[in-house]
Amino acid sequence: MFEYVGNEQLKNEIKKILIDCNITNKEVAERMGITPQTYQHLINKKQLSFADVKRIADNAGFKVMIDFVPVQSRTENDEN
Repeated sequence: MFEYVGNEQLKNEIKKILIDCNITNKEVAERMGITPQTYQHLINKKQLSFADVKRIADNAGFKVMIDFVPVQSRTENDEN
């Protein structure tokens, strides 16, 4: 699990997971029914949508898990 800070980080996490599991972009594209070029366009979009991430994860054999964690107030952080 990781703390989401932006789309670029999310794209890197997807790429890392695929590499770690020996799944190629071409394999994911084929499972999605798209060309590898279309997959590259999808993963490299400036605004990667949640639907895109879920579709990639589903076809790579993963679930997308989301957790919302309360952020401590600045005052609470200063006391610790």
